[in-house]
Amino acid sequence: MKKTDWQYLIDTLLFLCIVGIVVIGFLMGLVIPKGPTAAESAKYFLGLHRHQWGNIHFYLSIAFTALVIIHLILSWKWIKGKARQIFKGRWDTALIITAIASILVLFLFWSLFPKVPGAYEDHGIRAGERAKRQQLAKEGYPIPEEKEEEKLTKGRMAEDTSGILITGRMTLYDIENETGIPARKIADKLGLPSNAPLNESLGRLRKRYLFTMQEVRDAIANLMKK
Repeated sequence: MKKTDWQYLIDTLLFLCIVGIVVIGFLMGLVIPKGPTAAESAKYFLGLHRHQWGNIHFYLSIAFTALVIIHLILSWKWIKGKARQIFKGRWDTALIITAIASILVLFLFWSLFPKVPGAYEDHGIRAGERAKRQQLAKEGYPIPEEKEEEKLTKGRMAEDTSGILITGRMTLYDIENETGIPARKIADKLGLPSNAPLNESLGRLRKRYLFTMQEVRDAIANLMKK
């Protein structure tokens, strides 16, 4: 194959990759719901889970990066010649500035977003709770008050009977590291399904699977006695 044939092939593959990346980006941002309050069944699109679409997005990004590098190698003479034509003797400086600018774009987006620790820990929880309360009110059911235990443990640490400090930010793996009790055993004791993510925070898990922090403490205390 001629060099121009390779360039055409690489450019075609680049186009296919970027279309896939953009389409999946819109799917994950606008179509497929996210957050612990969304029904798990709603997180599927065309038979694939949201995380699977995310994996495809990641693989396409890797392929796109590799193809961009190949594209630059194949087109380097043209890029260098065009830079010389436009920027004269400073063509190499212009290319270096262009490369630095590509990194600064990421820094710009990073700088525009506020840095608030834990800002997204309960992302979607309040909206889901509000919708639940509205539905109960519409159907004539009494709206439940916030559980007393949730009031006590929200935003601060709680201590179980074994002396282990537990927070909503901890995962079952964190508790495993503290106590030596396998995370899977704790999950089984709490009645969590086999596909429950053990590396997710307790705060998110308890919203999804409706257990309390007191049940976590009791489960740990019982397992430590055995």
